[in-house]
Amino acid sequence: MGGGRTSFEYGRLGGTSDFRVLVADDDAASRRLLEAVFGSCGCVVTLALDGGEAAELALGRDFDLVCLDRHMPFLTGDEVADRLHALGDGARPYLAACTSDGDEPADGFDAVLIKPIRLQSVIDTIAGALQFRRAARGGAKLIAA
Repeated sequence: MGGGRTSFEYGRLGGTSDFRVLVADDDAASRRLLEAVFGSCGCVVTLALDGGEAAELALGRDFDLVCLDRHMPFLTGDEVADRLHALGDGARPYLAACTSDGDEPADGFDAVLIKPIRLQSVIDTIAGALQFRRAARGGAKLIAA
């Protein structure tokens, strides 16, 4: 892990016991992997099979982080992100794009998780989302990591 946080250090992130993550990916293996990794960090994980289900869930519930595959049927991850941005920064969740193409621009997303997913990338995404949540709920300033 080269100096990064290990699987036993997630508690240092703080605040993950009530941290709600929506994982939307049409690939079952990717969904299971992300569910396991976010779950092992103490997050409460909800799964969506496609963009339509992701939009319905994300607009109907309060999630801290929405992790969207960029290329899903019915609605792409980008289209779901656009709908969530319409809520405004104070009401929308932190948005992470999941993509196998790291060179693809991810406008409208707060973070990018490149497949294959690396544990440190997930930890960094959770940390960014926690900071985003604190700023949205408590008015604290965001500090660049």
